[in-house]
Amino acid sequence: MNIIFQTIQFIRSVLPKDQKVKAIGVSILLFINSGLELIGLSAMLPVFAVLLEDDVVNKYAWANWIYNLFGLTDDKQFIILLTVVLFLVVVVKNIAGMIIVKLQSEFAMGLYSDFAKRLHQIYYRKGFLFFKEENSNVLHRNVQAATQSFANLQVLGVLNILNEIIVLISIVLSIAIYDFKILILLALIVIPSFIILYKYVRNKSLEIGETRKIIGPRLNKNIFQSIFGYVDVVISGSENLFRTRMNNDVDELVDSNIKINIYNLAPTRVIESALMLAILVMNIYGVYYLESRIELLQLLGVFAIAGFRVMPSINRMMTFLNALNQNKWTFGVLDGLKSETHYMKPIQKELTFEHSLELKNIEFQYPDANEKSIVKDFSLLIKKGETIGLIGASGSGKTTIMNILLGFLKVTKGQYLIDDQVFGDEYVDSFYHKVGYVQQSVYIIDGSLAENVAFGVKEENIDYPKLEEVLKKASLYEVSQELENGVHTRIGENGTKLSGGQRQRVGIARALYFDAEILFFDEATSALDTQTEKEITESIHKLSESSLTIIIIAHRISTLEDCDRIIEIKKEEEVI
Repeated sequence: MNIIFQTIQFIRSVLPKDQKVKAIGVSILLFINSGLELIGLSAMLPVFAVLLEDDVVNKYAWANWIYNLFGLTDDKQFIILLTVVLFLVVVVKNIAGMIIVKLQSEFAMGLYSDFAKRLHQIYYRKGFLFFKEENSNVLHRNVQAATQSFANLQVLGVLNILNEIIVLISIVLSIAIYDFKILILLALIVIPSFIILYKYVRNKSLEIGETRKIIGPRLNKNIFQSIFGYVDVVISGSENLFRTRMNNDVDELVDSNIKINIYNLAPTRVIESALMLAILVMNIYGVYYLESRIELLQLLGVFAIAGFRVMPSINRMMTFLNALNQNKWTFGVLDGLKSETHYMKPIQKELTFEHSLELKNIEFQYPDANEKSIVKDFSLLIKKGETIGLIGASGSGKTTIMNILLGFLKVTKGQYLIDDQVFGDEYVDSFYHKVGYVQQSVYIIDGSLAENVAFGVKEENIDYPKLEEVLKKASLYEVSQELENGVHTRIGENGTKLSGGQRQRVGIARALYFDAEILFFDEATSALDTQTEKEITESIHKLSESSLTIIIIAHRISTLEDCDRIIEIKKEEEVI
């Protein structure tokens, strides 16, 4: 049962103040719901008493008062009246319960929304290196599945457990007042059954939670790789390898889900069996020790009413407890939210680029790296309008230098200056409005050509005259005219309907669409054939004749023939 206190403590530490207030409000609603449940349960007792006893109207003052209030003439009318009242109480209780469930769900989904947005924002603030090192499937699971599981199963789970505990305590107290012997009987039979079952299921639930935590991202990864790597998978003959991996993960996940279903169903069966054992014991006791069968029927009736509510209550508690244990792993995922408030981005300032980009005696070392700096005492001045080529062997640091120029990496020592202004977080927005970046593998979304060029712009807001202009500059206009629906043609996930050179041109057109003043090309032609590389190089050359500042990384010197300067990056050497 420690999981309840651990979950409550974690919830308190991770919820922002406004959500804590809402959590208190939802808790109050649950307590109200508990009260309604008890009222509905209590409403059964008068009907039960009237059916089992004779002359109830004369025996009990409450019965006589109701009888006279409604001007009833016989016991049949009295029974019907009480049954109608019971029906109305149950209907009102259920309607109120549904409203409370709706409010609960709104609260939980609000938490999910808040946590998912904040976690995504936290990941983005961790920056370039974080996304380079982390598995995308794990991040997707954390943002989407972990936040939703925590909101639905941890937060609401705890609140519902507290609700069931209140109901159970109230029922137990009521039974103790009515007949303490029934309470002793329930305690001796039901409680041991519950404890034994919970201890067994708890460890199994924790194991299942860890298993699903690991399998989910791994299964997604294998499916993703086998789909997007279809050509390589088929050609390399590795289809069976990927399918075997996927089949093993699916089978393990299926096995886990089967166990979850069994563990969720087990409490109902066990508690039901325990209650039947209690009825057996009670019958034996009544037959030998009670004076009349009516007393036994009354005893059984009270027990049945209590059991009618106790059994589903215990079952729900066990289900929620299983869920708490199975999803305890979400604590580690959301732990970062404890110290995080809603992020306030530094006030952004305008950054001018009229003269130069300069790296001044910089040094860079990757975090937690034992090796020496990748870049050491390096200086570089790039004048506006220049086309600069960076070349060097693998591991020489040229990609690191470009990532520093892009602002993805922050220098360990030295300065990165833009027009003599030290580049910092307060200039990020302004800087990226001036930058275009064409990678070796241009990122293409599953959308139209227009959506891919005007990346991140709603389709209805795309400037089509400007789109046509940049397509011509990137030598893509004729290609767009040959497509079935022109620029509105969907070009496939990862641009499967385009050639490698055309995908690179999409990257160039994208940079031009957003009025980039500085263009970075990172091995943009290395994966292309010689003819296509030549065409892309000619496109870059045309761009270099404008006022654009262009920085190119390439392995082949032929790609850099039209550069104003070519800088060779060498390991452990100062380059100026």
